[in-house]
Amino acid sequence: MTTRREKSKPQKPQLNKQLETAEKKPEMENTWIENLGKYLLDISKYVTTGVVIASLFKDMDDGSTIYIVGTVVAVSTLIVGLVLTNKKRKKEE
Repeated sequence: MTTRREKSKPQKPQLNKQLETAEKKPEMENTWIENLGKYLLDISKYVTTGVVIASLFKDMDDGSTIYIVGTVVAVSTLIVGLVLTNKKRKKEE
């Protein structure tokens, strides 16, 4: 009977499993935040493109409002997206 016990693999203690899951959690959060930052950068590009293309195809009566709102949305999403994507790089350094 002792030979069977010696050959069997030792089981990991419960503490090691908790440590492994705790180490993976911040990495998953960083990935989620970085993906959100990339998404916001894409939104910024789409808003900028939409404002430019809309101005080319249609002569608008109140074009200044569209340009102002489009610029504010594009710049704000650009800034937030850049901040979210750079957090991971700051932690690595």
